[in-house]
Amino acid sequence: MIFRRIFLIAAGLCFAAGGRAAAKGYGAEYYRSPVGFAVTLAGNVGEIRSDHFHTGLDIKALQGAGSPVYAVADGYVSRVGVSPTGYGHVLYVTHPNGETSVYGHLNAFAPQIARWVRAQQYRRRSFRVDLYPEKGQFTVRQGERIAALGNTGSSGGPHLHFEIRDAQGRPRNLVAEGVFRVADHVPPTVSRILLYEVDSVQGVPFRRLRQSVAVRTLADGTAVAADTVLRLGRRGYLAYEVIDYKDGKSNTMGIYSLEQRVDGVPNFGFAIDRLDFATNGYVNTFVDYPENHRARRTSVLRAYVSPHNRLAVYGVSCGGADGTIAVGEGEVRQIETLFTDDAGNRTVLKFRIEGVPGGSVAVPPGEAVSWATGRTFRLPGAEVAIPGGALYEPMILAAARDTVNGWAVVRCGSSDVPLQRAAMVSIAAADSVPERLRDKMLVVSVDDQGKIGSVGGGWKAASGRVTASVKRLGCFAVAVDTAAPVIRAGYAAGAQIPAGRTVRWTATDDLSGIARYSLTVDGSWELLAWDPKSRTMEHAPTRGTAAARHSVVLTVSDAKGNTKTWKGTYIW
Repeated sequence: MIFRRIFLIAAGLCFAAGGRAAAKGYGAEYYRSPVGFAVTLAGNVGEIRSDHFHTGLDIKALQGAGSPVYAVADGYVSRVGVSPTGYGHVLYVTHPNGETSVYGHLNAFAPQIARWVRAQQYRRRSFRVDLYPEKGQFTVRQGERIAALGNTGSSGGPHLHFEIRDAQGRPRNLVAEGVFRVADHVPPTVSRILLYEVDSVQGVPFRRLRQSVAVRTLADGTAVAADTVLRLGRRGYLAYEVIDYKDGKSNTMGIYSLEQRVDGVPNFGFAIDRLDFATNGYVNTFVDYPENHRARRTSVLRAYVSPHNRLAVYGVSCGGADGTIAVGEGEVRQIETLFTDDAGNRTVLKFRIEGVPGGSVAVPPGEAVSWATGRTFRLPGAEVAIPGGALYEPMILAAARDTVNGWAVVRCGSSDVPLQRAAMVSIAAADSVPERLRDKMLVVSVDDQGKIGSVGGGWKAASGRVTASVKRLGCFAVAVDTAAPVIRAGYAAGAQIPAGRTVRWTATDDLSGIARYSLTVDGSWELLAWDPKSRTMEHAPTRGTAAARHSVVLTVSDAKGNTKTWKGTYIW
């Protein structure tokens, strides 16, 4: 049954309303809960995040940070990580069935693991470590306390990020498979239909929004469109704004599956059973990226498979279609779309699409760019090189030199265009920048209001340009960063640090970002924890039998080598 499940997910299928398409893997009979309280979710598998699908369950900290985290089954610790970002403090436990459980954003490891990790950090002189213990070094039993729940890494609040990855390393949809049950009787909420019309120029299709129709979802799972007849002048496809909730919770979740039928025939479908880290970034073509990006939402999903889309979540037996719909003038198509959440709750939306005269279409400026081959735009003193496989579909793109709120920019496409592979932006440095500051130059993005954000990169002497890789198109310029980070001490120099307290500093940088940091105490390297989200650097001092005065030096550098040093003494 497990092999059959994997095959079906890889091959794809349309998902019938009668139930889940794939067989289940190891379930509740094998795995216990990783926490000692009811599993209540802040996020689920398949929820849309920035540039990726969420791959695990975010379990709320109902008993607060520091509450115990337990091994869900027998196994051994196969990997341990500490990072200022991502999963923060994270443990990986490999089980006899070949699967691996993952526990992220931890505040602390079990004592024997913590001692070993700390020794490795000192040996490497690095807070950030990615460690692989020997197979028998840390064996665990089901129900053994292995860590403490926390808020480390890129966490927005105390919770446990939990995954079970199959033998191929793919995170499983644990709620959809019934491994964990979460109170949920709420059907998905559909709030909008977007109808896109597709035309072409120079053989390249481009889209325009034909209609945006509000939808009201009733408690019984019936969705009613404000306009039940949509009008299409030529071929097009649909997108839907849809989110899900659990019982009594305000956190938004991702849906499990979508099936779209045209005149009773399936023409599009997906189901989030297992995810693949190798293709996770293709979420940017799974969603309606421009719509989500402009409105700062993540809930508009495309019922369309773009040409450069490697996700294995789609149904390929949906009439051989990619989700596009063709309606001749005077014809009517009946659309029925079924939305299902990971608890099996369903919402049904029905409407019609009527064919109308196509009329003239304004052709966007620019030139055709193939997603497969890419394009290099050469401008006076600048270049934007988009490699093959960077775009998710063919596009009409234009590039030009421009000025935005006083910034001399290179404009290529817009920030609504995400890239699967990085493009290279090269811009000649201004003559006004002296040679001594060339190593301080970097590429920045510039929005329509003139606000800048660091992209990175640096001066390339061979080309005489500042070059950086970018994962979105838009407006770019050259900036010079000469400002060092700012350090503020939590305790004034000379203070006595109370027992049980740590020494803290806040560190900020105005442009290129903090890249390196180090702490010495009495001339010796000491471990310093860095939390970018709170901008906090923290040291837990080793105390002797009697309080003593210690010389402390903290050095922080940004990505352009601007350095700030804080020196002082503390007593502990």
